[in-house]
Amino acid sequence: MPLVYPQVPEVETCVLLFIPVELVPIVGGLLSQLEARKRWESAEDWEKGYKAFTSLQDQLMNSCLQTLIAEIRALRGVKPESEATPIEERTTDMYRSFNDIIDVLTPILLAMRGSEPIEDSIIEALRGTTPADETRNIVDQLI
Repeated sequence: MPLVYPQVPEVETCVLLFIPVELVPIVGGLLSQLEARKRWESAEDWEKGYKAFTSLQDQLMNSCLQTLIAEIRALRGVKPESEATPIEERTTDMYRSFNDIIDVLTPILLAMRGSEPIEDSIIEALRGTTPADETRNIVDQLI
């Protein structure tokens, strides 16, 4: 039975899928079968499916390293003196250290216990961009 590419939701989301390393070649091979035009109902479905599944294979083979690096750097936050440097030219030392994050995280954890006010966005708080006394909204989101 030919496949029909599903409707993309208005708000795109994704899931994190853990694949045992020994199964990576098998899963990659199975995904490659979905590149064939004969598997899809229409040329449009095939084009969308081909792009999606080759992208998945690429992520599977490079373990999403670039995405993970970008996310870690975003969490750490760039040092103020390096903000003008284009992202592609930044080096690791241009980002705040994890020790800086821990120094900011301790008061947040205390606030989550109810003893101190907390930021709206924990990421903004970790980056040091949101005052600690704005709201306790994050607690409501966590409960």
